[in-house]
Amino acid sequence: MPVPAERLNIDTNANANEMADTIFGDGVQVVNATYDGDKKSSGIWTDGDAISPDATPSDIGVILSTGKVKDFTNKSGDPNQSGSTSTNTKGVDYDSGFNTLAGTWTYDAAILEVDFIPDGDTITMQFTFASEEYPEYVGSIFNDAVGIWVNGVEVASPVFDIAQINNVNNSSNETLYVDNTDDHANTEMDGYTVTLSVTMIVNPDEVNTIRLGIADVGDSNYDSAILIAGDSIQATVVAQDDEATVFEGQTAVVDVTANDDSAGTMIVTHVNGQEVSVGDTVTLNNGFDVTLQADGSLAVVPPAGYGGLPEPESFNFSYTAEDDSNGITDSAFVTITSIPCFAAGTRILTVRGQRPVESLKVGDLIETRDNGMQPIRWIGRRRVRAEGRFAPVVIEAGAMGAHDRLVLSPQHRVLVQHHMAELLFGEGEVLIAAKDLVNDRTIRIREGGEIEYLHLLFDEHQILWSDGLPTESFHPGPVTLNGFEDAVRDEILGLFPEIDLETGIGYSAAARPSLRGYEAAALLA
Repeated sequence: MPVPAERLNIDTNANANEMADTIFGDGVQVVNATYDGDKKSSGIWTDGDAISPDATPSDIGVILSTGKVKDFTNKSGDPNQSGSTSTNTKGVDYDSGFNTLAGTWTYDAAILEVDFIPDGDTITMQFTFASEEYPEYVGSIFNDAVGIWVNGVEVASPVFDIAQINNVNNSSNETLYVDNTDDHANTEMDGYTVTLSVTMIVNPDEVNTIRLGIADVGDSNYDSAILIAGDSIQATVVAQDDEATVFEGQTAVVDVTANDDSAGTMIVTHVNGQEVSVGDTVTLNNGFDVTLQADGSLAVVPPAGYGGLPEPESFNFSYTAEDDSNGITDSAFVTITSIPCFAAGTRILTVRGQRPVESLKVGDLIETRDNGMQPIRWIGRRRVRAEGRFAPVVIEAGAMGAHDRLVLSPQHRVLVQHHMAELLFGEGEVLIAAKDLVNDRTIRIREGGEIEYLHLLFDEHQILWSDGLPTESFHPGPVTLNGFEDAVRDEILGLFPEIDLETGIGYSAAARPSLRGYEAAALLA
């Protein structure tokens, strides 16, 4: 629902040192600052919490724009009155740092450079990115970008390379993006990010330099801005990123402050930029609910019907926490990964015949479709209630050929042979998630009681016989491994040290092509 427009208070007469003093906080001393760009493209905003709470990361801070900062909001009427607000300013054109970062010519840059002395070896910064190029120029070469350099080295986020419309939008890192084409936020920008954060390594007790700013990429049209939260460049409190891996449909509970560095107790105050208290829930763009629990942890609950993934799927969100001993805040990211699995009771064809999956042990020989008998290298398991999002898929005997009745997790993939598969996908055999096979007759969702899901890992991705039906083994990749708890990840990497956590190289490719839900629907129609 549209909100009424109100002009955000921005002091465009603020000089570089005043802007630096606004955004630098505890544990750092500002030595000197310079600003390079159009005078109308920088300023200090105040009263952000009252005037534009959704689009500003804090009550006070510094805004740098490729246009006029006063155009970030409107004085009256609708908050978002144009889809193409644009000013060709006297900002920096062809800046070498931005040109290298963007891989093309850049224009209208607004750049703040600050010399500072930190107390420690790590500083953090909180900011948001907003742009008029959302959503119509997503995927194009017109891709305005944020740039951050410390001591001459480009700084990247842990979840995206740089903040620009091609890296955070309604299809990439969508849980970090907010669409404003419905005018729900008091800003002229068509889209903006939730509060983002970066952690930077610095040299303690000596002068360091940070260079940060915003630039138009590809042309000088359509305004973009970076909003840096007041006092957020600091060295006293460091919120650390967190990861969790769960089976499809499960609730992930993450103690996000347990690994944070602070003097006192860290208390979560915001999720994706939205203020929260104990019991409050924030719904992410992908339908997941994030609830702040009484013990300070975050419960991440998937939406109804979530599942049917052809492969592990991850998403990110941010949180902000405050040190109760000094009031200093910092933000970090949480990455949640969902993965497929077997259900206990499923019988796997082994060298000794069909055996219940829960009775198998590491080293047992399993009959595979492509490579004969293969030993199990690792087994993972977890028990949950088989209700709602946790309910498994039941495939009745004979539903897909000569097999017995079996039970799988919704996203566990089944080998399907189909006369149209080669025509549509270039292969006569494909893997389809169990959930995408549901027909409410011979293949259906079953609720009630509890169920134990298991993973079987081999030297390579394999096709197994599960109650006579060919299904896949566990397939580790970079998303899955990075999301596991340290002990589980170390166990798998101990078995497969050649796996590269960044690329996934080192483990085999998938045994067959994997179809997404819409592809499976087209094949089976």
